[in-house]
Amino acid sequence: MDKRVKEKNRRHRPVSFWRRWAKVLMLIFFGSVFLLCAPIFAYYSLFSLPPTAEIESIPPVSTKILDRDGKLLYEIYGEAKRTPVGLSDISPYMRQATVAAEDKDFYNHGAISFSAVLRAAWKNYKAGAIVQGGSTITQQVIKNVYLNRNKSFYRKFKEMILAQHLERNSSKDEILGLYLNVVPYGRNAYGVEAASQSYFGKSAKDLDLAESAYLAALPRATSYYNPLGPNFGELKQRQHYILDVMRQQGYISDGQLSQAKSEQVNFSPVKTAISAPYFVEWIKQGLIQKYGLKALQERGFSVFTSLDSELQGLAEKAVQDGVKANTKRYGVHNASLVAIDPKTGQVLAMVGGKDYFGQPEPAGCVPGKNCQFDPKVNVALMARQPGSSFKPYTYVTAFSPGFGFAPASIVADIQQNFSPPGIAPYIPRNFDGRSHGLLSMRRALAGSLNIAAVKTLSMVGVQNVIDTARSLGITTPLSGCGLSLTLGACEVRLLDHTAAYAVFANEGRRVPVTGIIKIMDKTGKVMEDNTTPQAVQVLNPEAVYELVDVLSDNNARSFIFGSRSPLYFSGRPVAAKTGTSQDFRDAWTMGFTPQLVVGVWAGNNDSSPMGDMADGVFVAAPIWHSFMAAALKDKPVVAFNKPDGIKNVLVSASSGKLATPNTVDPIKEVFAEYAVPTAYDPYKPPEEPTTTVVSEKIVTDKIVSDNSGGPGLQFGPTNISRSIP
Repeated sequence: MDKRVKEKNRRHRPVSFWRRWAKVLMLIFFGSVFLLCAPIFAYYSLFSLPPTAEIESIPPVSTKILDRDGKLLYEIYGEAKRTPVGLSDISPYMRQATVAAEDKDFYNHGAISFSAVLRAAWKNYKAGAIVQGGSTITQQVIKNVYLNRNKSFYRKFKEMILAQHLERNSSKDEILGLYLNVVPYGRNAYGVEAASQSYFGKSAKDLDLAESAYLAALPRATSYYNPLGPNFGELKQRQHYILDVMRQQGYISDGQLSQAKSEQVNFSPVKTAISAPYFVEWIKQGLIQKYGLKALQERGFSVFTSLDSELQGLAEKAVQDGVKANTKRYGVHNASLVAIDPKTGQVLAMVGGKDYFGQPEPAGCVPGKNCQFDPKVNVALMARQPGSSFKPYTYVTAFSPGFGFAPASIVADIQQNFSPPGIAPYIPRNFDGRSHGLLSMRRALAGSLNIAAVKTLSMVGVQNVIDTARSLGITTPLSGCGLSLTLGACEVRLLDHTAAYAVFANEGRRVPVTGIIKIMDKTGKVMEDNTTPQAVQVLNPEAVYELVDVLSDNNARSFIFGSRSPLYFSGRPVAAKTGTSQDFRDAWTMGFTPQLVVGVWAGNNDSSPMGDMADGVFVAAPIWHSFMAAALKDKPVVAFNKPDGIKNVLVSASSGKLATPNTVDPIKEVFAEYAVPTAYDPYKPPEEPTTTVVSEKIVTDKIVSDNSGGPGLQFGPTNISRSIP
């Protein structure tokens, strides 16, 4: 060896020697201080320890918003997503892998593993800093629940004292269960259940061996071992190490070891953690108003919503496809859809816009001011003019016992000024620019004639129609519109509008609209329960049936809409009504069967006009029809229930009065029993009184009828037959 090198080594040897002795003396000194202060530290540490029974309630637990089948839609959390589960709900592989990875002698030592402490002390001494803690699983529970993660001698000592206390009051399985519910795994997931859902899209009880070993590897360094990051090779090595320890511990066999190491594990990508976003945000805001954001972030509610994920997917597709088709043809940039179960009031689907994650349109627009499409606005909750889709509220009021009109009642569709003298004239016009003269309310409503609707409103009164709308759940002001109310001049919300139509589908019974079936806290206690909603009869069922009979009469609307419009379904009774606001700013289609109610709005967020002829039947109805057809596919055909008080009566189509043997235009029409006419067709009075109610089989000297569509009506030698609409 070179003499200069030897000399250099000799010169440095004493310095190195004294440095080592200095470190040893420092360790002895601090060790003495540690022993002297231990009783004091122990006293204060134990004094500050909460009761062991409270340990599970300390970590905050995120709130889960779920669909009606329990599928996760969204989590509300603060800094951590956490879903506590019992040890029995965690895969045995995960429990064993955790012990192998973090504390292989966990079941054989106390709260502190002194051999691990010595190993850590030696590594810290060699590194000249604290690089390893030697903590047991029990100590890690204390660290994650009670203490901060700073590395200091005082914190470490306190951790050891509290761990001893925890071990004396809890079993090893209880401590392991606590660990598996509080340890961080990355992706903001705290606890193995949240981690399992995040990384593998499954419950912790369903984890296999290979997946368990991967998850058990993550707490050591969650960012570094990110399975989708650049260090997957190191994660794989740590997984193999854990599997080897599991084999050494006798947890698994050689065959299981080999199979787990060779298994190709698929990790779920980091996804936008929200499904049905418009619906979820609606639910979330309601929960915040009731419980507060902090409670939702920490108390671990399970919110079972009414959302049907399958129907939601169909609704989103119908809206997206419909807007795409409408944009080029009609200048329509957005649409919204709401679907409700009329029997329960539960919202089954809600699409507040074509794309929650899209960009405002046109590029450079200012959201909330001039965007034709604003992705963060839920149009289903916005007030818009409903156009003629408001007319059924007027007609069902007219059909009520207080007024006694019926579908056969004659109304004048003749252009006129409805304003009193001295007031600015109000002269409504029909969409086709024509007046249709005297005609039945059936044809007037089915054909959506404006003049007849205003005339009907003038006969029943604006306030009475407002009262009807309120009873159905319309919450917007409905003020200052006068007779134009029936033409949809006052704004409504699509959600309210659809819920109101649900009353029609439910025979006049209103069930409050809701998006929540049940809420439970993290202990399983039920906080809210809407599984048995209470219905209130708000409309006369006979009046409702008359309305529904008109809205489902495809023949009656054919003179305006044609016989094969998007409102028509072959072989299934479906009631529907369209609407278009002034200057083509809003297009609507509202419709229902006894099982399902669907409302669709189409237009632009900033209320800019759509293209010419962009009315409800061309813009909104195709979206509505597409969704209804898909949603009702393979569902049984259900007819609208006819109340006992509904009568089928032979009347004159032109007068709405009872037909006589000489009536030239007899027609069978539906009447509420309180609205059956008593006057006869005045053109040719009958030779003698005859009975014309045909809701049940009747035989007289002049009339033979059967409501099953049998022989029809006979007037002497003349035989006239017409099926019931």
